Amino acid sequence: MAATGETQPAKHQEVGHKSLLQSDALYQYILETSVYPREPQPMKELREVTAKHPWNLMTTSADEGQFLNLLLKLINAKNTMEIGVYTGYSLLSTALALPEDGKILALDINRENYE
Repeated sequence: MAATGETQPAKHQEVGHKSLLQSDALYQYILETSVYPREPQPMKELREVTAKHPWNLMTTSADEGQFLNLLLKLINAKNTMEIGVYTGYSLLSTALALPEDGKILALDINRENYE
């Protein structure tokens, strides 16, 4: 690849990871010290199940899920819409951020993803 001028993308271990970070070691450090210790057990279990799915690159990464959760809490969101549920990782992150009277409208083209 180097001979043709192409660059090789970062190979992070996190499923669904898309980042500006160029260092796998730095990203892994962030996950292990900041992201995973704060991840609720149901989200951890869902992330592990999703990692084994053939289309696992479509999922939201753990750090993105926590960032989404934080943003929803900061704006006091009560109603959200999720378009494209897949295995539900970002949907669960959203649900955990909403108050008890919060509502989520979730849509997916594949019926299996939301049943």
